[in-house]
Amino acid sequence: MLFNVNHNVFLTSRSLAAGLLSLCLGLWPIVVPGQTKNPVPEEKASPLCKAEDFRTMAYSINDVQVREKRALEWLSRYGKECAFKEIELIRANLAVWLGTADTDKVHQTAKELYLAKKPAASTLEVSKNTSTAPVIAPSGSIDTTATKKVKKLANKVDEKTAVSKEYALRESEIAQCLPNEIANWNDGAKDTKMLSPSMVYVYEHQGAPAGVSEDAVFSVLQQAASAWDQCGGQNTVMLKRDFFDNKSIFKIAVQWNDDDKLGTIGLANITKKTLTLSPEAFLNLKKANASRHLMETLQMVVSHEVGHFQGLTAHSRRCVDVLSYYANDAGEKCFIRDNGVMPKNFEYRSLLPTACDIQRCRMANNN
Repeated sequence: MLFNVNHNVFLTSRSLAAGLLSLCLGLWPIVVPGQTKNPVPEEKASPLCKAEDFRTMAYSINDVQVREKRALEWLSRYGKECAFKEIELIRANLAVWLGTADTDKVHQTAKELYLAKKPAASTLEVSKNTSTAPVIAPSGSIDTTATKKVKKLANKVDEKTAVSKEYALRESEIAQCLPNEIANWNDGAKDTKMLSPSMVYVYEHQGAPAGVSEDAVFSVLQQAASAWDQCGGQNTVMLKRDFFDNKSIFKIAVQWNDDDKLGTIGLANITKKTLTLSPEAFLNLKKANASRHLMETLQMVVSHEVGHFQGLTAHSRRCVDVLSYYANDAGEKCFIRDNGVMPKNFEYRSLLPTACDIQRCRMANNN
């Protein structure tokens, strides 16, 4: 899917030739009945938390259940002492280092440690106006109640906008999905299951526009990945230089280039498993409006494209959804709850998946 330069219209020309791909984790030797298991080495105590030590521990244990237990014990013992970079590296490599022992419990434990140590968004040059993704309780039905927030970042809208009815309605639509509000433009195939229950988005900063830091883009990717985790999968982000390629890992390459010359900011190519960002389109936006909050635009683009990898094909007709676009070629417009009118003084579309985005994704993945 393509994210248009003015981020008001999305084009739908990606290939859907690739079917659902399953993740194959065959990293670890299998112990058959009667076979002597390798002895489990005792973990050496260390006053420091190092990702290298975690990896060594994981690679030394063949038994999957023991490997999971030791991983949880290690994270419990050393996790709170980990520097952010160390826990970040551990979280990014769980699937590689633990294989089938990378269970939901291990994933959640590492994620909580990561979020507790993550630097403030302002230090990473990310958006000061990033809408927060709602936390949706696991359910097959549509959530009709206001939900909790993942995180509330500093809001950059002015006081007048913040107390306006339009902005309050937008916040309500982000956090709440009412019956019959899930609707799309019928501009793509039927929603499917996500490409893989565990995906690693590998980011390469080469080719990025001047003034856009690696940390800022990495943080944007992580916020999108973490928000979409609520759909039921595990989305991990890591830098290309830290990634050890393995055939059992379902990798999505995230890159900057203008090779396709499609005039769009973002493109999710399902067949090639790439998420491409356009430096030229990004710079053109900056030239067109120097006061524009470009990291907010990038957050919106990335969140939108990651949603396609979660199995959401067609675009939403609810204006606030991150999978939406505002109008089609026939002049038809998206809708706002209670026949609301599109405001002109702030971006209405959410920067992260909304309650309806997540609910729709869960329905497609039967979660």
